[in-house]
Amino acid sequence: MTDRIPTLDGLRAVAILLVLISHAIDRTQHTGLAELGHAGVAIFFALSGYLITTRLLIEYRATGAISLRNFYVRRAFRILPPAMLYLAILWLLTLTGLIVCT
Repeated sequence: MTDRIPTLDGLRAVAILLVLISHAIDRTQHTGLAELGHAGVAIFFALSGYLITTRLLIEYRATGAISLRNFYVRRAFRILPPAMLYLAILWLLTLTGLIVCT
């Protein structure tokens, strides 16, 4: 399933940008902007739910069933590689002393 919906990719990018902005600002001076992070998370999860549901419906129409095993395997292959890379980078930065974990 390689069908992409470019508009949704753009909306996901906007949602992520809202979260990044909320983390980058001084919350004591920009209290209204701080709420952008909540909106970004809500948008991101709504879009993710839509995409997951769409993929499951496509699978159901094509095969007459939904394999939860295959669903979770696909999710693991999508989520775990970047998560492991992120953790490996944090580990290396901690070993070099560039960041300190408390």
